[in-house]
Amino acid sequence: MKRLILTIPLALAGASCDQPGTFLDLPIIPIGPLSLTVLAPAEDPLWEVRDVLAHDGTIWALTASAPYVHGFAPSGELTSRFGDSGEGPGEFRFPSAVWPGEAPGSLTVWDSGSFSALTFSGFGALLSSQHAPALGAIRSDIASVTFGDPFRAVRVPGGLVTVRYDSGVNHGTDLWNGRLVRIPDDGGDPQVLIDFATELPGAPMRPAGSLLAPVPLWDGCPDGRIAVLDPVARTLLMLDPDGDRQEAVALSWHPGPLDADARIAYMTARVRSEVTDGSVSEAEIVRYATEAARNAVELFAIDEPLGVDLKCAPHRIWIQEFEGTSHPLGYGPLWRTVNFDDEIATFSRVVFPPDFNPYRIAETHAIGVLLDSAGLQRVATVSLPLFSREVPSPSPPPPPEYATVAQAQGDH
Repeated sequence: MKRLILTIPLALAGASCDQPGTFLDLPIIPIGPLSLTVLAPAEDPLWEVRDVLAHDGTIWALTASAPYVHGFAPSGELTSRFGDSGEGPGEFRFPSAVWPGEAPGSLTVWDSGSFSALTFSGFGALLSSQHAPALGAIRSDIASVTFGDPFRAVRVPGGLVTVRYDSGVNHGTDLWNGRLVRIPDDGGDPQVLIDFATELPGAPMRPAGSLLAPVPLWDGCPDGRIAVLDPVARTLLMLDPDGDRQEAVALSWHPGPLDADARIAYMTARVRSEVTDGSVSEAEIVRYATEAARNAVELFAIDEPLGVDLKCAPHRIWIQEFEGTSHPLGYGPLWRTVNFDDEIATFSRVVFPPDFNPYRIAETHAIGVLLDSAGLQRVATVSLPLFSREVPSPSPPPPPEYATVAQAQGDH
């Protein structure tokens, strides 16, 4: 039987939590450009980076096309590059995550396309492979229509954790049908840690609109635990790697309304992705997208997502805020943090330098990529400030004023 512990921060005197978005006006902690260090040289840019890892003196970047794996020295010098596309030994179908291998200097790559964890030496020699059961078919370009990263996988003691989608993933709402599973190294059956559709309190209340709708977010933590965000119940769950215990933190902020600009930005990106021959002008794309967004209001969620990504760092969970005008899909520079340094969870709000996207966040720094105007990426790090802010006790989510999935299903 799983045990649920609700942790709520202390209230500040005189604070009010009655109106969504009005009580949590945390000062934004800026991380200035002087905190940013670009590691990869301009002559070695990357494209469509999927993961970044610093380990044993090498900074690894995993990209969406061959050669998939790029290794950099701390000085920025390219030291290794390998990984071909294919189905043979050591080849990849759809690599999506990396973590340290057990041997010194080695690297493990999770290939979502073959459900395999492949471990390589620092120079690309295949050392070992571990195959997992089929985890469900996922649309390869799902990241263009929703957030949530269904390809994510993390290493935990004795196995790996990922999400199984038995019915597949074609739309963002399909992410609610996932089950977080732990796949043991000994080849045993996967253990279900949590079923999003039946065990997340917000699942029955999620909005019926499917575009820019909130989806569960999760990540692995340095201490082996798993953080899961229920974006509808505004609750952060902390799971042990064996799934026997749960702790929950009620989050203290509410999402704002999803405005017309965000809907138009989403439709513009979708239309632009479909027009590849340059025969349609940008003005025509925007005009068509604006009309489509106006005619499809009921397909969108009513409120902004509570978050679009989640990263687990030592003693702190980072949740990326939705930003309606940023591309792609609301990934902006603002992040909220849930801090566990004290007995009572506290909250902060941080803004990263423009165009920096963190992949791993430690206590003192974040490592990720910096995007340039041409859409190319370079590995970079950002030094983090010391911060901790205590905020009012969160109020429970108000009853939804929109059609929920449970209500929509009850109409049939």
